[in-house]
Amino acid sequence: MDLLASTWMTRSLGEAVASVALEADGSVIVGGWDGALKRWNNQGDLLWATKLNDRVNEVQRHEDCLVATAGLHVVCLDHETGETRWSHALEGSADAVLIQGGIVYAVSSVYDIEHNDFIESAVWCYDLDGAERWVQRMDERPWTIMSCEGQVWLGLGRPKCGLAKVNPDGSILHLPGPVDSPVTSGAFNSTKLLFGHADGTVSDRSSNVVHALPSGVDSLVCLENGAVVAEETGDLHAFAKGGKSMWTQKGDAIESHCDGFEVNGKPTHWIARWSGVSGTLVVADQSNGATLAEALSLHVRFLKSAGNRVIAGCENGDVHVWEMAVLERRMSAKKSDAHAPENPRKSALQDKLRKLRER
Repeated sequence: MDLLASTWMTRSLGEAVASVALEADGSVIVGGWDGALKRWNNQGDLLWATKLNDRVNEVQRHEDCLVATAGLHVVCLDHETGETRWSHALEGSADAVLIQGGIVYAVSSVYDIEHNDFIESAVWCYDLDGAERWVQRMDERPWTIMSCEGQVWLGLGRPKCGLAKVNPDGSILHLPGPVDSPVTSGAFNSTKLLFGHADGTVSDRSSNVVHALPSGVDSLVCLENGAVVAEETGDLHAFAKGGKSMWTQKGDAIESHCDGFEVNGKPTHWIARWSGVSGTLVVADQSNGATLAEALSLHVRFLKSAGNRVIAGCENGDVHVWEMAVLERRMSAKKSDAHAPENPRKSALQDKLRKLRER
């Protein structure tokens, strides 16, 4: 079944999408490569639009604050109006931001073209009113910053590699990893924290190896009883709690992937791939990797899920949102239509409805 014929909402950011977020109430926040930032409510109505000074890599919300990275800056906006409350320039690019315990943690890095490497990184800490608490500089680049059970964690590159636990007072405790390999990615939920390494190792916060793959880990998604790992080769590998392999899916390079809502009682995993020429978005059965639905010729850059919705941000600026009830109805109707003779009038009506959704 064609996923694009089953969207709940389609909107346009007006530029290439650089980040997406779905809030608990179903509202949508999308950032762009040239600094556009828009918020739509859970009915699909545009609430506000603003322009930041550079690419919006990440957006985090805490109560009435919306904190984003924009080029060299970390910016705090009013969640309801989109008005900027404060902005701070970091040293190098603002790579990621995390809000934990009402405190803003931001990660920056300086890239040296001559050395073809990152030469210095830092962790910055701010109050929600914009007051700087502290800054800690380091030689290693934190490739990921995550929180779990009230603690803030970093996954580090060379020379130290391994993990680091960041305390609210600014002290950073380095913990060697299980292998001498840089951490390239991470994933977390309320109780679990996983790190992916350049050599294919997947480890936990206790530096235990929980899984090992033949090529580098590009990204991770935590599941309730396991995880799904994207390798640099384009292979997608799911394993259960304890490290037992469940399934592997091969294909083009993976741009993004996320767990999704259930479809007819089946937990799903959403996978965006890009060959360099064409792209696909696939909804797979999370238990065995079987394809349930897909969209072709779609260059999805970012995927996120929350509750009964999944959002996809595309290179051409399109923003697609799917809702569980709508997708289930369309899939059921598709099965019924497969056993019925084609109705030209019904097909024409479906085309009109699809065009209305895309306005």
